[in-house]
Amino acid sequence: MSYAPMPPLSAPVGYRNGLGTAGFVLGLVGLIFAFIPIVGVVAWPLVILGLIFGIVGTLRANRGQASNKGLAIAAVVLSALGLVICILWTAAFGKAVSDTANGLPAPAAPAAVADAGSDAAAAAPSAAASGKHTIVLEVTTAAKSNVQWNSGFTANSQEVLEKGKTWRQTLSMDDLTFTSVTVTPVDFKLGDKDNSCKITVDGKTVVERSDSVGALCTYQP
Repeated sequence: MSYAPMPPLSAPVGYRNGLGTAGFVLGLVGLIFAFIPIVGVVAWPLVILGLIFGIVGTLRANRGQASNKGLAIAAVVLSALGLVICILWTAAFGKAVSDTANGLPAPAAPAAVADAGSDAAAAAPSAAASGKHTIVLEVTTAAKSNVQWNSGFTANSQEVLEKGKTWRQTLSMDDLTFTSVTVTPVDFKLGDKDNSCKITVDGKTVVERSDSVGALCTYQP
C-alpha cells in the first residue's frame, strides 16, 4: 500500500515588528525626559524618532507586515505627547528669557565724554523713554583714570579716561536695580585734584563721592 507524500509545510511568516517596538521605547523615554527642565532638551530627538518609527510601524501593521499594531499606535501617542510638552517648554523658556531681557538695564546711548568744566547738558545723552526709570552715572577725572561700572546683570564695563575728562552713561530700565561706578587713577601724581563719581536716579542725585585715590559710588534701590 502506497502513501502519497505530504505537501511540505510552509514556513510561518516572520513579522518584522522592530520599528513599532523601538518607537514605543523612544516615545516613552522621551516623554519622561520632556517633563524635566533643561535636561528635557534630550527629549527632542527621542520623541521625533519615536513618532517616525511609530507611524511607520502602524503602517506596516495595517499592511499585515507587523503584528504589534497596538504597540506602534502607543508609540505614536507617547511620542506626540512628548513633542507637545517639548514645544510648550520651549515657548515658556523663550518667554522667560524675553521678559528677563526686557527688565534688564539697557544703555540709552553710548557713554558721553567731555572736557571737565564744559557744558554738562551738551555732553549728556538724550532722556530715556517715557515710563522707564533713568539712571545716570557720571565720573570726572583729575588724572588719567580707570572707570568701571555695572548694573544688575549687565557685565562689567570698563574704560580708561584721560585727565580732565567728564564721563557719563545713561541707563534706561523698567525696574531699578543695584548699580555702581568706580573711578581709580592709573597715573596719580601728588597735588592732583580728587576724582569724583555721581549716580542720579530719575533726576535726583542719590550718591556722590570724591577722592584722590579712588571714588566708588553705589546705588541699591
